[in-house]
Amino acid sequence: METTDEALDAATVDAYLARLGMAGRVPATYETLVALVGRHTAAIPFENIDVFRRQPIVLGARRAADKIIRRRQGGFRFELNEALRALLVALGYGVRRLEARVWSEPDARFGAPFDHLALAVRLPEGEYLVDVGFGDNNRRPLRLPTDETTDISGTYRLRAEEDALLVLERLSDIGAPRPLYRLSLESHPLAAFAAMCSFHQSDPASIFMRGLVCTRPTADGRVTLTHDRWIEVASGKRREQPIPATADLDQLLQRHFGVPVR
Repeated sequence: METTDEALDAATVDAYLARLGMAGRVPATYETLVALVGRHTAAIPFENIDVFRRQPIVLGARRAADKIIRRRQGGFRFELNEALRALLVALGYGVRRLEARVWSEPDARFGAPFDHLALAVRLPEGEYLVDVGFGDNNRRPLRLPTDETTDISGTYRLRAEEDALLVLERLSDIGAPRPLYRLSLESHPLAAFAAMCSFHQSDPASIFMRGLVCTRPTADGRVTLTHDRWIEVASGKRREQPIPATADLDQLLQRHFGVPVR
């Protein structure tokens, strides 16, 4: 498994930007970062297709970028953020990997270390939390260490805890905020995430081993294919329906997420 930093060549950078609907080289500014994050989440789905099909995921930026560009897929936690990290570095941004522990609703606690990979992106204005690999979180960068942003999916807050830890949470009009994950601001090499990347594609305890998941945000909500259900959220209204056992999953992935039929 590749666990070293990998650079993207110029042709890959251009193809990656084209996948995001951006032409030519772009300046490494806050405005560009906002555009990159927004376009990335909208164009490239969060999915576990390779895990579902028992195709090994090799951790590394070039393989993840190839999957996004050539195979026209997306990826999960480690893949999407590592590919974006390499793209941002190629564009001139300073980027660090952060480890996060994802909140488990059934267990009412945060999970194992290195359960998730997020990014800290450095700009003259400060450092920002960037994450395109979680599935359903904020669509704009959040300034570290504390910030708040609102989009069509809701309001997200980054708050400080003890021991230099931060918590990303989603606010609600009813009830307490829902934690998404806890992270520290310490930098980590890619190799530190290798064990959890393997766990999530091989251990029955991983949520990614329970069935196919594919999701992406839309202008007014989100569309999700999860296990045996189709979920669509639009303008705050949720519509959910079962997927028949006879349904062609490849056709659904192509129609709603742009993933080519195999």
